[in-house]
Amino acid sequence: MTGNCLIAQSGGPTAVINNSLYGVIEESLQSPQIRKVYGARRGVYGLLNQDYIDLGQLSKPQLEMLRMTPGAALGSWRYKLSAHEIEIIVAHMQANDIRYFYYIGGNGSMHVAHLIHQAARKKGYELNVIGVPKTVDNDLTQTDHSPGFGSAAKFLATSILDMSMDIMSLPKSNRITIVETMGRNTGWLAASCALGLQQETGIPLLIYIPESPFCEETFLRDVQKKYEEHGSALVIVSEGIRDKEGRLIADNALARDAVGRPQLGGVAGYLKDAIANQGAGLSARYILPSIWQRSGMMFSSGVDVEEAYLAGKHACYHARQGINGAMVTLQRKKGPFYAVEYGSVPLAEVAGKEKLFPLEWYDADSHFVKAEFFDYIYPLIQGEVSIPMKNGLPAYQHFIS
Repeated sequence: MTGNCLIAQSGGPTAVINNSLYGVIEESLQSPQIRKVYGARRGVYGLLNQDYIDLGQLSKPQLEMLRMTPGAALGSWRYKLSAHEIEIIVAHMQANDIRYFYYIGGNGSMHVAHLIHQAARKKGYELNVIGVPKTVDNDLTQTDHSPGFGSAAKFLATSILDMSMDIMSLPKSNRITIVETMGRNTGWLAASCALGLQQETGIPLLIYIPESPFCEETFLRDVQKKYEEHGSALVIVSEGIRDKEGRLIADNALARDAVGRPQLGGVAGYLKDAIANQGAGLSARYILPSIWQRSGMMFSSGVDVEEAYLAGKHACYHARQGINGAMVTLQRKKGPFYAVEYGSVPLAEVAGKEKLFPLEWYDADSHFVKAEFFDYIYPLIQGEVSIPMKNGLPAYQHFIS
């Protein structure tokens, strides 16, 4: 088809999300089928309000700066769409002769992309919809891993290594240090922190993930034992850890986010108080990497940067081949050296689904990961990136407010 192209970013940004954006823009601008390349401002907001920007007006240096800039350059917005609003979005696309729509996001975004694809087909409007995977949580199904995860994992592992050096500086006088990672229902990021202690620092590390039921009594006993043996301990908790009944630890039943999910965050503070209140004379502190873990471009993975870029380009390749209503996938090739191939999977097989951390890679007794996980993640954190600097600081540039 000949027509215009529209790109949107959705959900929480990652350090490398703009590489996927750049890949789609670069490939679309070179395509003879594409007349205009538009971006939707603030994700769903731009789609709903027909707030598009002509990305073809950006200079080549501006576009290239996207590759080294974290955050979502087009902007994002958390909002739960109704069926009627999906129809409005498709009507806007039809009015602007949008024939190719690329949606960069996680499993919730793939659900929206699937709904848009279905609505266009029902209306009889020819619209090619391709999802581009993005999530630090690494919970998208049907793909070996998701762009954004490798860089967030590398940031957390580096941070844990740095913290362990600090803790070792004060032997026998340290508190229990609790680090809370992102991960609503999955423990991929929490597990990644294990990489930070592969250099034999001597600091005990306990990791708790949502996939394995959490018992507060066992937790307090384990922390006490580690402290008595080593004089300190590092505890990693995923924000979504749950008890054996599936209830969130420190659940606030009243707090909900913009799309109606329980508002997470605060489990580290809850566990800090639990340690202090058990009467064993221990004290604890907690650290919240929060959005830093998904925006730390200085510690990004070179592999992750390149794969995010190529995922954007392959989205365009798939569209030109007539693939529609699908998400780009990354599949690890077999062999002694790490490599991936890019394929596609129907959005219906991804939308709203989650890839959990494999329990066979987790030792629930020692609260640590097994060797299989290290084999999986090591290739994803390799390589560095060269960030343009200005006055000693990264020369980031956001283009769209």
